[in-house]
Amino acid sequence: MTSWFRWPPNSVDHDNAPAGEMPIAGQTWRWLTALAGLVLILAFPLTLVDVPPVLDYPNHLARYFVLTNSDDVILSKMYQPHWTILPNLGMDVLGVLVLHIADVHVGGRILLGLSLLAPVFGVVIYHRVVFRRYSYWPLASGLIAYNGIFFLGLMNFLLSLGLALIGGAAWIALHRSGYFWVRMAVGAFATVVIFFSHIFGVMLFALLIGGDEIEYFRKIRPPGTAPVGQLLSAAIATFVALTPAFALYLSSPLDDAAAALGDWYGIPKLWRILTPFMTTNADLTILTAFMVFVALTLGRRKLAFAPGIPLIVGVLFIAFIVAPFSIKSGTLIAERFALMMGLLVLDSIQPCLSSRDAAFTGSALAVLIFVRSIYVGTTWIDHRRDLADVRAAIAHVQPGSRVLVARGQPGYLTDVLPPERALPGVYRLDGNVAALLVIERKAFWPLLFADPIQQPLVVKPPFDRIAHPLAEPVEWKALAAETLVPKPATYLEHWRDDFDNVLLIDPPPKMAAIYGLGPIYQGEYAQLYNIDHRQLPAPQRRESAFP
Repeated sequence: MTSWFRWPPNSVDHDNAPAGEMPIAGQTWRWLTALAGLVLILAFPLTLVDVPPVLDYPNHLARYFVLTNSDDVILSKMYQPHWTILPNLGMDVLGVLVLHIADVHVGGRILLGLSLLAPVFGVVIYHRVVFRRYSYWPLASGLIAYNGIFFLGLMNFLLSLGLALIGGAAWIALHRSGYFWVRMAVGAFATVVIFFSHIFGVMLFALLIGGDEIEYFRKIRPPGTAPVGQLLSAAIATFVALTPAFALYLSSPLDDAAAALGDWYGIPKLWRILTPFMTTNADLTILTAFMVFVALTLGRRKLAFAPGIPLIVGVLFIAFIVAPFSIKSGTLIAERFALMMGLLVLDSIQPCLSSRDAAFTGSALAVLIFVRSIYVGTTWIDHRRDLADVRAAIAHVQPGSRVLVARGQPGYLTDVLPPERALPGVYRLDGNVAALLVIERKAFWPLLFADPIQQPLVVKPPFDRIAHPLAEPVEWKALAAETLVPKPATYLEHWRDDFDNVLLIDPPPKMAAIYGLGPIYQGEYAQLYNIDHRQLPAPQRRESAFP
């Protein structure tokens, strides 16, 4: 009986690898059925709530909505499309296409589902090409479909990882077949597509094809020789494939951005290395990591590796250790490297287990995937209460109004209830729920992701003076104390004059009164206030730039 996880360790040798025993029709259909079941289980939570509690998702969706409705009478006064060369366009292009034919919240969840499943399909395809057979092992990637990066809403990045894995698989297949010129052309095309999704995807693609070239060179080189021709061929192929990324980067606004580095947070990385397994429940996160470790331990004696994977994982681990929190305008750098390592563990190795161990391990992992999805779905059902409260509050906002959003709890305090509001030890997940102001009320919200260095959308004057695409919601206590420490962002300097309403998310236990605000809606989770400019003392007034 062939084990679910069994495969010959020498299958990564391009020249001498066996053709790979294709499963008979019945086995193929069982594998396809398992894959379809995995997709349905992972997608199930997306059917339960129209705006899932994924940190950046509402903000991204609001931008897709604006780009799709750029000729709207109200929105066109605030925003203007700005399509240019950016390593962050994949989801925006797809978003405009999808929202032209689907309701905003249906289309948004289709896009979110794509970011959820792209790495999974990338793992399955890469594993199939490398090991030349259909295996149940890569379906274990369902364990990390819901991961810390997904809950933080980095949709373009997740899409780019899936594309990078598919591109790496194509490169290996063409290398194995000896199509040198085709391999370079396909590699260059893949680089362009991945670049426009996310630049970190290009990094993973480069590591995959570089690892393949190194492994191939090592396998075919006779002992004691150094075939210069083969080495030169590998260097030329890799260079040509990756050159478009360098050219596009130099042509993008990101090249001119300041190369600022964020803080390096050492000890917290011990927790954040679990990013691939991370959910809003710390215990479930640890359990998942433990189960994957057990599965790999059972098959440790005979592990087949994809080309160059030990070297690639080593590079990513070093990058994870030394990475700061941010580079230029990108954040969560170490967490991105951690997720890449997690994906490579599941797509580039093949444990060799006995039939009994394979059956036990496969069943346990399948149950855990099901439990994780059910847990996510259950918490997302609870999130509907928060959404209802936010919608009840913003129902009083007039289209075209300017709304300042404040939060009652700091974003870094993650020990909160209900659990879907925060990713333990990382950050709260409700910081962008106010983006519904843009989608459902066509109101101006200063924190919409419309940074011309990162997104194909700009804020038009005079609204640009009160916009801050990279900021967090201001804390209520800071507004109440009239001291925005250490220095107020530009959009907050004259907030009473520039905004019409204040939306408060998750009020603090002790509410400090703020002069000039009149309550309109008082909910448990969301509250809306009107700014009465007539009550402001003369010294605090100034001529507003808005009619």
